[in-house]
Amino acid sequence: MRNKFLGLSFLAFSCLAVLILFAVFFEQIPTQNNTLAMDWKTNWSSIRGGDLQYWPADGLRFPPWSLIPLLPLGLLPMQASWGILAGVGVLILVASVPRIRSKPYYWLSILLLVISFPSIRNIVDGNMENLVVGGVLLILYGYSSKHLSAVVIGMLIATIKLQEVTLLLVVVALYVLLTWTPRNWLKLGLGITGPIALSLLWRGQSWLVALFGFNYQKYTNSIIDISGSAALRRLGFVPSFVITLFWIAILGITLFVAWKSRTTLSREKAGMLIAGSLLVAPYAAGNSVLSVLAIGMIPLLQSNLLLGGFLLVLVNLPFLWSSDMLYNFQAYYWTIVVFLTWAILARRCLSADSQLQAVEGTPVDLP
Repeated sequence: MRNKFLGLSFLAFSCLAVLILFAVFFEQIPTQNNTLAMDWKTNWSSIRGGDLQYWPADGLRFPPWSLIPLLPLGLLPMQASWGILAGVGVLILVASVPRIRSKPYYWLSILLLVISFPSIRNIVDGNMENLVVGGVLLILYGYSSKHLSAVVIGMLIATIKLQEVTLLLVVVALYVLLTWTPRNWLKLGLGITGPIALSLLWRGQSWLVALFGFNYQKYTNSIIDISGSAALRRLGFVPSFVITLFWIAILGITLFVAWKSRTTLSREKAGMLIAGSLLVAPYAAGNSVLSVLAIGMIPLLQSNLLLGGFLLVLVNLPFLWSSDMLYNFQAYYWTIVVFLTWAILARRCLSADSQLQAVEGTPVDLP
């Protein structure tokens, strides 16, 4: 017991030291007249002073229940809080890598994730994609262990970018209905709706005004939108009915795979659901590729070096691109990468279910 306490204390001290180092380092980085921390500058101004403010013209659009854990960062200078956000994000990514028997392979997986293009981009922009990763990890842990609090906290955090986890939440809700008791349904429902209701009473009106008063046409189908429908529309020659059929196909296949592959919720299945959510979302940005990478690609890399390595090469190719290429083609590229990842993970989910049926023995209907 004492050794466990000492181990946890050392871990907590180490994490705190990492966050302090990140804060001190990032505080020295000049962010005036450049695009560094461009997302965090906007977000920090909305939580400055530890309060949450929504403005119709600019600022945050994330739901209030997901932002409460971030409010203390508004009490710090912008650069220091940017550093802490980056430090927390790195710690989440490290924790997201599944432990495997081969220690060198495990540490290599961590390194490849932390220094990947999506990870570096999220740190540089000051985006909050890592929080989605942390929320999804809590959902997966809570569902597999029937730990209600973990599922509740995970959902409240992951929905900071609802468009990214929509299909995952639908499937989790379905699996819960199929495998949990009605008593746990009620506990989970109250655990989620309670904090959401309280946060809406607190800042719901201003959030909804900002949410529905914002000019989304500025971003939807724009050059930074990586959703499947946006990519096809930007081509200019794809008929609307083809785009609709594509959207229906992605949605239908994703839900079919989730239903066919039983009620287990593996990392690869979660990665497929996130990728599918991005493809059918009304709007999605390239930063969200990090969640697909952390949740689905890295576990795939550990189990299948060829497929995982192929996808990992793809997500890091933009390191070699010029600024003009990044500006003009990055959104199309991420749509293709997300689609390929979705297809590979969906196929693996079906294959895993087929193998499980073969092991268990499938009854044969006699004529």
